[in-house]
Amino acid sequence: MYAAIASDLDGTLLDARETITPFTAATLRAAAARGVHLIIATGRHVLDVQRLTAALELPISLITSNGARVHGGDGTLLYADDVSAEHVRALVQPEFAYGTRLSLYLDDGGLCCLHDGYVHRDAETGFSRQCDDLSQHSGEGVAKLMYTAPPARLAEIEAVIRQRFGSALALTYSRPDYLEVMAPGVSKGRALTRLLARLDVAPAHCAAFGDGLNDVEMLQSVGHPFRMANASPRLSALLPEIAEAGHHDEAGVARQISLALGLTFPEA
Repeated sequence: MYAAIASDLDGTLLDARETITPFTAATLRAAAARGVHLIIATGRHVLDVQRLTAALELPISLITSNGARVHGGDGTLLYADDVSAEHVRALVQPEFAYGTRLSLYLDDGGLCCLHDGYVHRDAETGFSRQCDDLSQHSGEGVAKLMYTAPPARLAEIEAVIRQRFGSALALTYSRPDYLEVMAPGVSKGRALTRLLARLDVAPAHCAAFGDGLNDVEMLQSVGHPFRMANASPRLSALLPEIAEAGHHDEAGVARQISLALGLTFPEA
């Protein structure tokens, strides 16, 4: 019996249409009814995740921006770690942003830098408007930076960041074309460890599901880790010993939870 379950979203809890299927929703509700703490751990913005999970009407704790933000099941902000303003101001300069789509994750939405202009996208409304050049951004209040580009370009950026800033920044990939930058020490694993302590749940009694490199620390921090059948080859190579759950487009997470908890209701 799991005391807590933590799951990534894209490529894990969500199907190929980026939705929570009825079967998965029913499984999560059944787990919650048995007293299991539900946790979503994702690189997504918290406003995006809150919209996605609202229909479940369940007290789900949220680890977002790869651990830079942690919200309790009642929506209360528990932990927040920003990239230092000095580092943000350096990372938004053209030498890093060239050849990429650069996104800054702010609490009220995000800023997105494109080569043909600078566009503000509000994560709650989807509203976009022209805004100032990101190279002039103050750097304040940034939970995460994300560069979207072909892997070869991201490898160049990663190498420069590591050479110049070393351990002063945390780097990860949620997808091969997403290079994500957080404050030092920030990861889903650290966020989950802090959250479990607050919930008075031993990590040994927590299950976690993931498919990408940004899930490594989380999977290493719990007693029941699962990598998805569709997991990144790089994740599988790093953690070959952990159990494999099913494919995300076949409700792999829900099937594993149902098996562990002895749930027998029919799939919807």
